[in-house]
Amino acid sequence: MAGPAQTQDIQLIVPPGEAQVLYSAATLAQKIQNLELTQDGTLRSVIGPAVYEPYRGVPVEIFGDMRGIFHAGLEAGIADTLLVRAGTKLYLHKGAIRGWVEIATGLSNDHRALYPDQFLVLNNKIIYTNGIDGALVINHEGYAFPLGFRNVPGVPFSEGPRPTPPDQRRSHYSNDFGYSWPGKIGTVGDILDGQTGALLSGGWYYYVQWEDVFGNLSQPSAPSNLVKVSTLQSDPFSSGDDTTDPAVVTGSELDDLTRQFFVRIEGDGPEHCVAIRLYRTPDVKHVSTIPQLLVRIPNNRQITYPDNIPDSGLGIPMPEIIAVPVFRVMCTHQGRLVIGNVAGDPGVVRRSFVGLPGTFAAQDAVYPDSGGSEITGLASHAGKLLAFTENSVYELVDFSVPVPLAQGIGCVAPRSIKALPSGKLMWLARDGFYTMAPSGQVELVSNPINKTIRNFINKSRLRSAVSVIDPESLEYRCVVCEAGQSSQKLILTYDGRHWKRQLLGIHIADVCQTEDYRQYVLAVGRDSSAERKNEVFVMGRETSAYEPPERQIVYRSGWLRGDKTGLTPIHIRTMYIGLRDAWNGDFSIRFYRNGSWSEVVSMSDVRAIGPDDGSSIVTDIAGNAIIGTAKTRDPRLFFRQIPVGLETTSTWAFEISATSPTRLEIASFVFDITTASQGNPRSRTPFRSDI
Repeated sequence: MAGPAQTQDIQLIVPPGEAQVLYSAATLAQKIQNLELTQDGTLRSVIGPAVYEPYRGVPVEIFGDMRGIFHAGLEAGIADTLLVRAGTKLYLHKGAIRGWVEIATGLSNDHRALYPDQFLVLNNKIIYTNGIDGALVINHEGYAFPLGFRNVPGVPFSEGPRPTPPDQRRSHYSNDFGYSWPGKIGTVGDILDGQTGALLSGGWYYYVQWEDVFGNLSQPSAPSNLVKVSTLQSDPFSSGDDTTDPAVVTGSELDDLTRQFFVRIEGDGPEHCVAIRLYRTPDVKHVSTIPQLLVRIPNNRQITYPDNIPDSGLGIPMPEIIAVPVFRVMCTHQGRLVIGNVAGDPGVVRRSFVGLPGTFAAQDAVYPDSGGSEITGLASHAGKLLAFTENSVYELVDFSVPVPLAQGIGCVAPRSIKALPSGKLMWLARDGFYTMAPSGQVELVSNPINKTIRNFINKSRLRSAVSVIDPESLEYRCVVCEAGQSSQKLILTYDGRHWKRQLLGIHIADVCQTEDYRQYVLAVGRDSSAERKNEVFVMGRETSAYEPPERQIVYRSGWLRGDKTGLTPIHIRTMYIGLRDAWNGDFSIRFYRNGSWSEVVSMSDVRAIGPDDGSSIVTDIAGNAIIGTAKTRDPRLFFRQIPVGLETTSTWAFEISATSPTRLEIASFVFDITTASQGNPRSRTPFRSDI
């Protein structure tokens, strides 16, 4: 029998994270579910969520599958804008009284969508894309417009002088037929006699470009028909005689030979088009073929325009713009919208003009991967523009030179990319979570939960994972699908060192953080057990208007041992759990031994609140509190004694569990153990033939 000298107490502070290894030496916990780290270093039951819109009998219902949520404080926080995408519609929150208002309809609601919905803010406007339809831009008043233009204007038709028919050349001069009006257009020069001058033959093309309310430009139209003039000799002076001054002008001068043209723009522009830009080339035979701005007409309807502007009066050259493509990933960088993985060209990355997110230059494109691999994510971090594929990370230096930062490490979920409070960038790859320091060093940080990543996550649904930084705990939280499931219910949390998990019993399609003083974390999802299936939730809050689904609180330790090798047999006599008052109820605890998860000792009536010592501090429960009468206090720390009685054990583990609404706050553990006195403890190592 072991004597007092062989008895020892092992005191352990509750570790705040998981370490899924066979023998947990540095970290005690193997699984932490629905427990969160407090400022005091304890693990407390997760609370919430609560519904964002309680049941008040007001029109707050949102119809359709939840897809995305985003909040922005536009106009320096004055325009509080909350958007939700559900089914085929995009909703704007108008307050608790007016509820939700549709601002866009007809969106694709394909369950096979490869990428989740994405939102961002640029130039005080929200840009939205679902990767299937054309992107939208939402202003501070809640109006949704197409981002730029996906269509191309129709070809304009131009009219000018027509060639003189051969049978009319004796009685009509050149440029006398058709739309032949004196004007200022034409190239003059010396031909024929080299003295009197002439209008040279020339040709001109017209182009049309749309402009929207935000200043974005469309792709220019195809060139119009060629409008041209023929060569025509000037003859300003008469032949003269003895009585006539030969210097008197009696014939045609060069100004009489130049012409004006007529342009017809047929077809109406899109509704969000506010102006038409008309371009014209200079004389393509003698000057240039580059179109230049002729006039900007505030209109989007069919118009006609008489052109009498000389080539010298033309404006800026016409920019080479492409139609806004359908794209799946995006970010902002240096005042530009950067898009990638466009329809039909998944390996390209493009950027817009500065301040014009719907205007993309035709030549401003780059392929980060030499093989054209699909772009799976974009991020602007620490002044660098980063492009991700499934297997690589690139930095786009000056948007022209892709520099590989990591090969064999990529990103599979564009909505998992988030900047941590430590200044590092974090994202989800196929084999786990990675961080990148501002210096560019990439590190795998999910080794402690490697078993979960490899075996208990649905790999086919990784791309739909979404993430958020909790403003209170500063934790990174990523929502993924469990293996064998199609609903995103598993939340993996990372505080910079440790991992935990949450299973709240609801499907979470998307999450966001409010950009106002509330600092809420909002989520959209589905609670199959509730009266209203689709809902907007406030994480970490509770109200009486909504009862969350029943969930399990679990703290499971790793396999503990009496020495470094686990060969010393010991007796575990007593366990002491340091708790804080959290709930007037019971929880369960189970013990396991020698690597087997078959429970050996089990108790389901462990009290979660300390005894009353006569001061009546446990009688005033918050659920019965009365404003102005009830008092608050800091939860006290107490130790609960648990008899264990495991004899001659090499390794042991325990699990604490409770079912909501029971709450727990765990502070520490103390074990009273005794070394089993059986001679040399290592003499019990089994031989080859032992049974």
